[in-house]
Amino acid sequence: MDQFLRYAKQKQKEIIALTRELVECESPSDDPASVARLVQLMTQRTKDIATVNVSRGTTYGPNARFTFTLPGEKKDGQILVLGHSDTVWPMGTLAKMPFRESKGRLWGPGVLDMKAGMVFFIFAMRALRDLEVPVRRRVVLQVNADEEVGSDSSRAWTEEA
Repeated sequence: MDQFLRYAKQKQKEIIALTRELVECESPSDDPASVARLVQLMTQRTKDIATVNVSRGTTYGPNARFTFTLPGEKKDGQILVLGHSDTVWPMGTLAKMPFRESKGRLWGPGVLDMKAGMVFFIFAMRALRDLEVPVRRRVVLQVNADEEVGSDSSRAWTEEA
């Protein structure tokens, strides 16, 4: 079995657990405090593998850049991955549509867009680190607070990166 697939299978329970944590941390676009809580949660769950730079709060909450500490000597250039912390789901959606796992699938507000995607990316970075795969570029995950509402407050930060 490929080392990356083996790694993912070994980490599957942790991947699901973190996905659940992010989904259960509701973060609608119109609630900056909730978006800030999600950024704080992601910061806590990545502190062993990334440094984070959080922007000043915007109308929609803080944007964040997670720079991953990965194997490899010299870093030449950057790989920028964009994600977002805001969701279209209003606060309280979990009461009607709780997180659940069924038949190999995960369900809940924000699972598909985009919380599971951010978890997959975090675990991909963990795989590179744990399997000691050298990376020649700096890898940054930028998590914007306002993607679902047009990215107006994060656009300049994204263009800068």
